[in-house]
Amino acid sequence: MNLYKKHNYKNVTEEDWLEYEKIRESEYIFPTSTGIKGKLGKNKFRNYPKSLRHYNSLFPNNYLDISELQKEIEIYQTIEYFEKLLNSSPNEQHILNFINKNENYFIIASIFKHYNFGHQGAYLFKEFPLNTQYRVDYLLVGKGSGGYEFIFIELEHPSKNPFKNNGTELSQYYQNGINQVKSWERFLNQQFSSLKPQFNEAKKNNEPLPADFINNDGTRRHYVVISGRREHYEQNSDYSYAIRRYEEKSSQIKLLHYDNLVDLSKELIGKNTY
Repeated sequence: MNLYKKHNYKNVTEEDWLEYEKIRESEYIFPTSTGIKGKLGKNKFRNYPKSLRHYNSLFPNNYLDISELQKEIEIYQTIEYFEKLLNSSPNEQHILNFINKNENYFIIASIFKHYNFGHQGAYLFKEFPLNTQYRVDYLLVGKGSGGYEFIFIELEHPSKNPFKNNGTELSQYYQNGINQVKSWERFLNQQFSSLKPQFNEAKKNNEPLPADFINNDGTRRHYVVISGRREHYEQNSDYSYAIRRYEEKSSQIKLLHYDNLVDLSKELIGKNTY
């Protein structure tokens, strides 16, 4: 489940440790003072070696490094390439390849913008197995003031119309995703704790797994299905957006189109957190 092909962030080189320790020492404004004054300092998290930013997280190889959001030109160019891909009539496998093979994970992580967690820690798991039958395209895990929450994401066809009958009904491209997500939800409501081994494998060595990953609390779980383009919604916006609102209210499943990912990704550029 490692997101990064060239790195294992559970291991840190001696050179990075030495650099990290120097930066940590420089954070203290009054290093020779005692009491409260001696503890005053400035956080220099963004100056830490990248390996330490990952290593200090709960899931080092699944951590979404917020410092990457400062690469504004690079992100903007990637979004442009993504838009060109969307305009070339791709299927969902093309989208998965673009994100996974190029490690353009911020595109999926942008979905955090729809929620109020992820700003205190953001993680992504790709092709996450729930059991031998179910596999999630992406699982986002975000920490907020209320603890950790989970977003289970299903990608459907980006180029086919997710609506039928002039936009008044869901077509198979949304319906298949919704049915898939409902199957996940039924399974997780009964056996969420069975995911514990996967999370234990991904977490940092000797780090305890928080209770949010063990206790079966359905209010911490969210579901997203992505299909189609904005133009499909605009064919009959009164109906299509009403269907989206109804589905989110009735089944707690958020329906997005791929242009939403473009818009949300642009909102991340230069931000301090997800």
